[in-house]
Amino acid sequence: MNELIKRCAADIEAAASGRIALDQQVRAYDLLEMLLDPSGLQVAEDAAQAYLQAYSANAPTVDVSALKVELEARLEPLRAAMNDARFEAAAAASLHEFAKEVFDTWQHAGIFARRRALRELRERAGFRLESHRIGNYVAKTFDLQNEAQARFSRAQQAVFAADVAYKIKPGTFAAIYDMLKSR
Repeated sequence: MNELIKRCAADIEAAASGRIALDQQVRAYDLLEMLLDPSGLQVAEDAAQAYLQAYSANAPTVDVSALKVELEARLEPLRAAMNDARFEAAAAASLHEFAKEVFDTWQHAGIFARRRALRELRERAGFRLESHRIGNYVAKTFDLQNEAQARFSRAQQAVFAADVAYKIKPGTFAAIYDMLKSR
């Protein structure tokens, strides 16, 4: 925690014209959470003094709207990747459902309907399908569906992990200052 206090003090000193960047705000929010933790973490005197001096010399201003714009710029490619993964998962689920329909057609329909359904499945699948192994393609498309859903879940978790909008709060640096000063 003492290193984080010193890092936040350095952030205040390095802040251009007293404005805080998103990473600096997130660090300060995390520090405030640590200071509010009732487990009684010890704060080193030198770390506290470094922060108090930096804040007294240059109290930073938090431009909430600018930080939210910065956050949105960071989230945009992650959201685009998540949407791509969502469409891939939906396409894989659709392919799996179609493979189940073709399997049912293969078992219960005539030769022409079977060939037509197999041809359409081959076109949609994008990989070679053998007519005597049609049941295996239901399993293969199920695996493809699960893999696509796993990629979507990972992309979704990346967006959730990167969304730190709740940490953009004015007064975070002042609250840290007050807590360190009154300890």
